[in-house]
Amino acid sequence: MFVLDWIKAVLKFFVVDSVVNILGDLFEQPLIMWVFIGWGWLAAMVMLFSVYDTIGQL
Repeated sequence: MFVLDWIKAVLKFFVVDSVVNILGDLFEQPLIMWVFIGWGWLAAMVMLFSVYDTIGQL
């Protein structure tokens, strides 16, 4: 059980703490930064869909 608890603690540290830090930093950004962040997410999703669609055609 000790190893499982340790793994959960490490995951919680990396996932929860990083998400909280990232979101905290994001809320301090000006509106133009939100536009760039949204554009980046949109571009990443389009690229992933493109790869998925290409693999489907093979």
